[in-house]
Amino acid sequence: MREVKPISIDILNTFKQVDEDRLNKLLADELKHLDRKIVVLDDDPTGVQTVHDISVYTDWDKDSMEQGFNEKNSMFFILTNSRGFTVAQTTKAHKEISKNIVDVSKKVNKDFIIISRSDSTMRGHYPVETNLLKSEVERLSE
Repeated sequence: MREVKPISIDILNTFKQVDEDRLNKLLADELKHLDRKIVVLDDDPTGVQTVHDISVYTDWDKDSMEQGFNEKNSMFFILTNSRGFTVAQTTKAHKEISKNIVDVSKKVNKDFIIISRSDSTMRGHYPVETNLLKSEVERLSE
């Protein structure tokens, strides 16, 4: 077994300062050329408190999805609040969410990426939600 040795905090001074403006520009440029919609599912209302200039929908019906897909931003959030659901409730909700995303994507002819922003693996329904999203989207996209 290797001996673990403490590292001085001074090691952090050897890293280059991050050029946040450059990184933000690179990200913005990439997002402009991304020909798909990023759909972020958030299981807890506190998660979306820090976003700005991005739509946050509190339901996942097809009208809301279509609105999100048609806006100029490359991404939108759907607040599922599923952390407070039972496993049966989150299963039902995520099947419906998957179906609506796939249906609207086909209708507006735009591909998508789903990001599941679960607040906690201990309090939420991980990996139930992510596994369900993957299997449902694959099944519905065949």
